[in-house]
Amino acid sequence: MTSNTTPTTDAAASAEESCVDPRIARSRRAVLAAATELLVEAGPRAVTVDAVAERSGVAKSTLYRHWESRTALLIDVMSCNVPEVAAPDPALGFHEALRALVRDVASTLGTPEWAALMPALMSLKQHMPELQQVSDDDREHKIGALAAVLDLGVAEGVLPPDLDASLVATVVIGPIVFTILGGGIADIDEVAEYSVERFIASYRT
Repeated sequence: MTSNTTPTTDAAASAEESCVDPRIARSRRAVLAAATELLVEAGPRAVTVDAVAERSGVAKSTLYRHWESRTALLIDVMSCNVPEVAAPDPALGFHEALRALVRDVASTLGTPEWAALMPALMSLKQHMPELQQVSDDDREHKIGALAAVLDLGVAEGVLPPDLDASLVATVVIGPIVFTILGGGIADIDEVAEYSVERFIASYRT
C-alpha cells in the first residue's frame, strides 16, 4: 500500500506544517506513512526503525529527533490512523442523526484502505499494551458522539433514559466492523442501513 492511499490525518498534518518548518513536517509525514504501510503489509514486527527509515527515505538520526523510541513512533502511528467520525447536527432530530452517524461510520470504514488497515491496527494494539490508552481515548470520543445522538432520542420520548451508549454501539456499529473484517465491504451500506433501522424499529410503538 502506497502513501497516497494509506489513510492519514491530512488535516492534522496540514495544521502541523503551518506551525513548524515544512521540511520537518514533511519528514514526519513520510515516516508515519512508511510505518503505516509496513504495518499493513507485514504486521507490527515489521515496523522497525531501520525498515521505516529505508522505506521513508528519512535518516535514522532524523527519525530519532521526532520520536525517542520505536514505541513512541508506533503510538503516533496508531493516533494518526484512528478514523474520524463527525458528530451529526442535532437539528436533524434523533432518527436522522442516528442514520447520519451510522452512515458516516460505514463510509469512513468501508473503503479498501480501511479494510486493510483495521486488522493491522487491532494487531498492533494487541502487540503493544502501551497503545491501549490511545484506543480507549478514541473509543470514548466516538461513544460520546453516539451518546449525544441517543440523548436526542430520550428528549424526544423515543428512547428510555437508561440506555448504555457502549452497548448500543455494539448493536448498531458492531455489524459494520464485523462485515469489514469478514471482507464484505461491498455490502457495507446495506448492513449499516439494516442495523440502524432494526434498532429504531425496536423502540417504535
